Amino acid sequence: MRIDATHTSHIHDEAVREVMGVVMCGGRGSRMGRREKPLVEVLGKPLISYALNTMRECNTIKGVDFVTSIYTPLTTKYLNEIGYEPFVATGAGFLNDLSEYLSSRQKATYLIVSCDIPTLRPNHVQTVLDMSKKLKGDYIMCVLPYESVRGLSREPTIIKHGSDEYQPAGLRIFRKKSDGPPDFSTPSYLELRFRELGVNINTLEDISIAEGYLKNYV
Repeated sequence: MRIDATHTSHIHDEAVREVMGVVMCGGRGSRMGRREKPLVEVLGKPLISYALNTMRECNTIKGVDFVTSIYTPLTTKYLNEIGYEPFVATGAGFLNDLSEYLSSRQKATYLIVSCDIPTLRPNHVQTVLDMSKKLKGDYIMCVLPYESVRGLSREPTIIKHGSDEYQPAGLRIFRKKSDGPPDFSTPSYLELRFRELGVNINTLEDISIAEGYLKNYV
């Protein structure tokens, strides 16, 4: 899971050079007792507000979209009230919801973030956009070596690659170059070293872990 610098992605289509931010916030919250995770408060603020503020501060991003689902109606309402019109997916899973969204959009580069990483900051986004230029392929998934983030989330998703284990970093890139549904079958993996991105809120117990980390996080 390393960058292969010998295969540089050259993007000639001007439309694909434009970067659109996408915040995924349509999960069922099964590990949180079916609560709407985006609205769970962390240090007195809705969890989704952390991703929103980060995306707003990224100068290289043209705009921000939100993908909710039929399982997060209160999140959809919240976004409507602050001036956004989210894409409401069927809630059949992260990649399915993302596919529904991307299938309805124009050619561009999409920077996709999960709403449950409150430590995500603009420097992370810019680093990923810069590093991704060295990767071929249209679908890039950012990961963290699990040993470097162990203990920052109670029930993290683990990706196994040979004898190595990784945790998703909450960032992905998809370069949409044509019409039709996106292909997620062969992702390129981008390994990051930002330990703070291991703060991933999946359970109610994770909230206290995140709050303790954020109090000392600049």
